[in-house]
Amino acid sequence: MKKWLMRIVKGIAIVLALTLLVTVYVRSQGVQYTLALVRNSWGKARFDSSAISPDKNCGGVTPCTSGPIRVMTYNVLCRICTEGKAEHAQLGYERWYDRLPHIMAVIKEYQPDLLGLQEVGGWQDIGELNPDPSIYEPLAHELGPWVFGDAALFYRKDRFEALNSGQFWYGPTPDIPFAYEWRRLAVPRYLNWVHLRQKDNGFEFLFMNTHFDNAGINKDPTALLVNKVWGPHAKRLPIIFTGDFNTNRTENPRYHNIMYGDGTEQIFQDTMDLAAKTEELPPLVNFDGRDDRPKGLDGVIDHIFVAGPGKNEVQRWVVDSRRYGAAQEKSQADHPAVFAIVNLAAR
Repeated sequence: MKKWLMRIVKGIAIVLALTLLVTVYVRSQGVQYTLALVRNSWGKARFDSSAISPDKNCGGVTPCTSGPIRVMTYNVLCRICTEGKAEHAQLGYERWYDRLPHIMAVIKEYQPDLLGLQEVGGWQDIGELNPDPSIYEPLAHELGPWVFGDAALFYRKDRFEALNSGQFWYGPTPDIPFAYEWRRLAVPRYLNWVHLRQKDNGFEFLFMNTHFDNAGINKDPTALLVNKVWGPHAKRLPIIFTGDFNTNRTENPRYHNIMYGDGTEQIFQDTMDLAAKTEELPPLVNFDGRDDRPKGLDGVIDHIFVAGPGKNEVQRWVVDSRRYGAAQEKSQADHPAVFAIVNLAAR
């Protein structure tokens, strides 16, 4: 009897010890560090612009501008978000394959050169959302045969070539893939970036796409982190920054911090502010439909920012929240698409 009890005690002690080790391993991001070690992904989250000079953009030729670039950001409402969920059906959201043709119709209507999407899943989603695989190259975080496409981006490979790319993770350890955010149990979020060169004149710029978390404990420090790490690159080359920032224009200081950081110098500019005229399709008088959110343009949480060493221009800016159905009662996504035509200057 005594030996039997000792075996039970030893067994319990072993289980408790293993549980403690696993808990420490998980809480200290052991899984993330192991993946980073196996995939040799340390140091690939950040962009290094130290060797870039604005005077050498376009091979030193003047003038050095991008010409019109058509840019779109669009949160498509994830596939699983509307699969059999009654609450979404009541709000006018159909299932994925009912919504998908209408999502694609919006994207193809604007013919973007650069496309930033949010709430994208794996390769199947990326393939189905690619406007034309012969023209558009997708980019998201890959893990072996899998992909985490929450902030997937697409660029026209007939117009641009990618020089470098990576993903920068939001949290205290942004260089580690799938890093914990400030609230550990939140969905991992990242900034997806690609350094592009225009094929016709050698114009180089940085295209970034993101999806901020929806919890203030995460998105508040994210705004400051983004500006601190990525803002300095704007001194060397132009930047286009798209995303669902889960931040409307009235949410200070977060909206302010995206553009200014913790300083007084504005680095990122909202393309809506640079456009001579804004277009609302349809007018956003009752946009969002909830009393606790701002109406109209102030309620939009998806933005296209630009930055850089030269003067950037916006030829057109549109927020498109049109619906479909006989009475326009059905929504293809829970966010409107935002579109802009920008012209970037290298110096």
